[in-house]
Amino acid sequence: MRQAQGQFSVSDVIIDLLNSLSAIRGLSELNSQAASEKELIFKALSILICNQDMERCSFFILDEEQCLVNLTGISSKEYSGAERTARAPLKFKMGQGIIGQAAKTGELQQCMNCKEDKRFFQQAEDVSPGSVISGPIFAAGELVGVLNISHPEVNYFSEWHIRLLHIYKNMMGELIANYRLLQRMEEQIAVRTRHLERALEDVRLLKEHHENMSMRDELTGLYNRRYFYAQIETALARSRSQRQALCLMVLDLDHFKEINDVYGHGFGDTVLKDVSRAIKEEIRESDILARFGGEEFVMVFTNMNDSKGQLFAERIRKKIESLRCLCKQQPVRITASIGLYCLTEEHLNQDDLNIDLLIHYADKALYAAKAAGRNRIVLFTEAGQGNK
Repeated sequence: MRQAQGQFSVSDVIIDLLNSLSAIRGLSELNSQAASEKELIFKALSILICNQDMERCSFFILDEEQCLVNLTGISSKEYSGAERTARAPLKFKMGQGIIGQAAKTGELQQCMNCKEDKRFFQQAEDVSPGSVISGPIFAAGELVGVLNISHPEVNYFSEWHIRLLHIYKNMMGELIANYRLLQRMEEQIAVRTRHLERALEDVRLLKEHHENMSMRDELTGLYNRRYFYAQIETALARSRSQRQALCLMVLDLDHFKEINDVYGHGFGDTVLKDVSRAIKEEIRESDILARFGGEEFVMVFTNMNDSKGQLFAERIRKKIESLRCLCKQQPVRITASIGLYCLTEEHLNQDDLNIDLLIHYADKALYAAKAAGRNRIVLFTEAGQGNK
């Protein structure tokens, strides 16, 4: 028990000094990182009440209306494990009470006897404290709030408390300033990170767009020869690994040069686009379709044998033949010749099997279809003969 005010023993001085140093050390070791500013301040108050014989520590933050609102606080009983008492947050105007005076003057205010000091302004119905010290806290030169400590005894606080509070409030100000600086930095980093992520996404989309455009035929929107060769390798490897048949079809529009010569290249372009749409409507998502160049198209049908491949090709041929292409209100007949090569399971392990060989076989069948009168399908056979 402390001796009467003004009568200090050597042991009192030593204990006060050790407690003060412990409080300062504890605050200096407190990390600025916290879930919220309120949590950080509560930790600082807990360190103070742990190392000092005080009844309660509170922090009043300066709000947008320039009023001081009780942000958080802790009592010695609560620190010892007692259940926290629900309190209505107190609020003071600038200059109102000891707390308001500390904020207004920017200087530490001490009330040694709250019952007799007219500056003390009590809002709650709780029993008023005996002694109070209120210290303004500045962060980066700006007032952020007031640290308020109290004790039920009058004339309780000594010069040690005053000196400690001067140091402690300054350190709390630095702690809050560092926390707010860290928050601003994290917000700026988050904003710049979002900007960077958006920029990277834009770059990715742009790259994807250019890659896509480089593999697309500008006129028809179909994939081009470059895309076809990239995809057929994967399709062939999958057919080999899964032991599934695969059909390759080469389609060429009949008499297309004459169509361009008679009706013009503009109409020829329209025909190519109409044919592209017609083929896309017939194929599956797993199939590969590309414009190989000029009036030639190439398709790969996965997991399909020769009989199904011929039926599929015939459906496409009929779809093209049924197109209504008009030039100056005059119908123009469009037909196509198709060469088909189907890779059966027994041929999947051939050492000399490659993409160019498959296309070569389908091309031979296509030439056979044209030689036989066009507008028909020819299936490549080992003997080099075609079956309509």
